[in-house]
Amino acid sequence: MVGVPTSRSLPRLGRRAALATGAAAAAVAALPRQRADAASTKRRNGRRPNIVVILADDFGYGGLGAYGQQVLKTPNLDRLAAEGIRFTQGYAGASVCSPSRTTLLTGMHGGHARNRSNSIRETGKESQLLPRDITFAEVLKAAGYRTGIFGKWGFGQDDYLTPAPIGVTCDVHQPEAPGGGDFAVANSRDGSHPLQKGFDAFVGLVTTYHAFQYWPDYLWRGNRRSRLPANEGNVKGTYAPQVYLDATLEFLDAHQDEEFCLYFAPQLVHFPNQVPDTEAYDDQTSWTPEMRAYASQYTLLDTYVGRIIDRLEQLGLADDTLVLFTGDNGPTPDEHLLVGSSTCADTETQSPDSALADYLWNTNGGLRAGKHSLYDGGIRVPLIAWGPGVVGADPDDVADRPWGSVDLLPTLADLAGVTAPSDVDGVSVRDWITGERRGGVDHPPLYFERPPAGDQNLDGGPPSQLVYTTAIRWGRWKAVRHAPGSDPLIADSRAVFELYDLSTDPAEQRNVASLHPDVAARLQKRMRASHAPPPYHRKAYRPRRTGGEFLT
Repeated sequence: MVGVPTSRSLPRLGRRAALATGAAAAAVAALPRQRADAASTKRRNGRRPNIVVILADDFGYGGLGAYGQQVLKTPNLDRLAAEGIRFTQGYAGASVCSPSRTTLLTGMHGGHARNRSNSIRETGKESQLLPRDITFAEVLKAAGYRTGIFGKWGFGQDDYLTPAPIGVTCDVHQPEAPGGGDFAVANSRDGSHPLQKGFDAFVGLVTTYHAFQYWPDYLWRGNRRSRLPANEGNVKGTYAPQVYLDATLEFLDAHQDEEFCLYFAPQLVHFPNQVPDTEAYDDQTSWTPEMRAYASQYTLLDTYVGRIIDRLEQLGLADDTLVLFTGDNGPTPDEHLLVGSSTCADTETQSPDSALADYLWNTNGGLRAGKHSLYDGGIRVPLIAWGPGVVGADPDDVADRPWGSVDLLPTLADLAGVTAPSDVDGVSVRDWITGERRGGVDHPPLYFERPPAGDQNLDGGPPSQLVYTTAIRWGRWKAVRHAPGSDPLIADSRAVFELYDLSTDPAEQRNVASLHPDVAARLQKRMRASHAPPPYHRKAYRPRRTGGEFLT
């Protein structure tokens, strides 16, 4: 098992250091990091920070050079990690897409969130967000921010689209077939649509299944569908993630004089392995075409991030902006391996070639398992904070502190000087980013759930179809609990409980529950208390300004 990199085992790089590739990351000498005290010496413009949230799809903890990657080329994200803070204990909200994005958007952990599984697999219906599922966009919009999302949304319905079965008829292209809806009718009555959940602008794909298409026949602009004529007849003419990037840059240009929150969420690096070209890896002649395409997805996403940073700098906004990069869950070697096809992966399905690549390239960073699993390989993800005028904390003090997507909403609300919903599970980690000293951060345990599902995972635990798995991270301790059936509150005597000391066993190989019965009892009690049967009743949100906003 490859060792898991921590902030102490990887080089500490200065703000002016540049990492060209993952392999170069280990060779660049550490430079002193120039840090201004955010509370005293930093230049003040009297402006609340702009927010850019970048969410990668199925992006493993070890996918970046800054996190130990030696093969994939990610120079732009490596630069952000070097100049900002590379958090080594960052967690997604869940081990699969929909519940993870629910946590990121709403600040509710898996025991309280609206969506706790990829419901479309179980019910055939996409996940929903209801009026009281307040998103960070709604909070920031109430504070006067302009808001936009560009990319994969993953909630609500698109009644024009009939999803194609994945991996069933892979020898025949499955076009986006009309599902009975009217293409021209606006989506204004869907309460889960981005424009109903706090976003002023939206260019992208509404549903999870539609986001399997990199060359779709249409996408959404606002609450209306917009055709992509260059893709008609199965022609690969207009690459959807490039459309998202163009819309992102236009949003920055249009709102450069306003406070804004931008959410960039392309479906990269999710299957299928579709990219405009594989030029960055054409010299890898021993790789299969699918492996070159998969690697190119990582580097293309990195290139898009670089374009966004370039535009912020060109517009003079870098000092006024906080950029946060993270992922929605771990990589997918098991899914690629168990249900993929090497013969048609570019059309519809996952690819066993990509599963091999995940293992060879160590995209989970030496952690246990990957997507679908609540061991750390499925939920620990890269988490980078960058912003020359906002990020002022010393990485040596904060980089190893556990936090994650559940804390995004309250942190952004705190920076903007507006109250978060009173019942969110996350807490503000503003001080861990800005370096302010306002009394410290009292962070509760991080909690996760995975209801029984037909997911694919070879993580060494019981079959996911047969157990309701929960997990908790509290300081050095990580606990995983498998409850048979569909009730996570089942008696402890009937559940399989595992305890790991991540300070000495980051790959979760040694169950020490019998050695620490007091810790095991305390964590199981906390895990049971963290679960509420759905639907969880949310309190009404009444935003108010706090007067404590962070000013750049």
